[in-house]
Amino acid sequence: MTRRSLIRVLLVDDHGLVRIGIREQLASCQDFSVVGEAASVKQAVELARRLTPQVVLLDLNLPDGSGHQACRRILAGVPATRVLIMTICDDSAAVHSAIAAGAHGYVLKDVGPDMLLEAVRAVASGASFFHPRSIHEVLSASSAPSDPEALYGLGKLSRQEQRILPLLGEGRTNKEIGFVLALSENTVKNYLANMFRKLKITRRTQAVTLYQRQQQHCDLLNVSL
Repeated sequence: MTRRSLIRVLLVDDHGLVRIGIREQLASCQDFSVVGEAASVKQAVELARRLTPQVVLLDLNLPDGSGHQACRRILAGVPATRVLIMTICDDSAAVHSAIAAGAHGYVLKDVGPDMLLEAVRAVASGASFFHPRSIHEVLSASSAPSDPEALYGLGKLSRQEQRILPLLGEGRTNKEIGFVLALSENTVKNYLANMFRKLKITRRTQAVTLYQRQQQHCDLLNVSL
């Protein structure tokens, strides 16, 4: 196989041992070439633009931001690149947010080597690949209310609740939200309970979907102005 036909992969994970393990798995096959490694959002975006890999294998938890943010920025700079999320997080909100960010696949770090290689090949070929457990999380989550009244409910949120909502949209955990906003995890839980009551929802994924619909609505207004 010529070097030109190899699947060019950029590894993004802040743990060096994880990158070494993945690199060795990819090196065991003749159709992959690891062209670079990054440990932060900033490095990932810079290397993706410079190296133009076919696939970016991207962790969600990075020291200077989330994988969702990195995914958006990478695809904005290199639209032809394919992004495969690889994480320990199987929370449905994180999966939903990854899809919204443009990710082409989502696998968990406990997958075996065969499934990982299958996922990278599938994403590189133009297909999507989602871990069976992630698919279950997305499909089992109730969809957000679709009536306009639900969107108007976002206007009832307090200023602090409005700060929390975009962080939910990034797939962050209660602990991560608390760290960003200097709140305790229990305080975040209380805010979420109030938000869900105001929005008449019961799941995090419903809040994420409402937020995304609100952003789409704002984008449409901006285009029409």
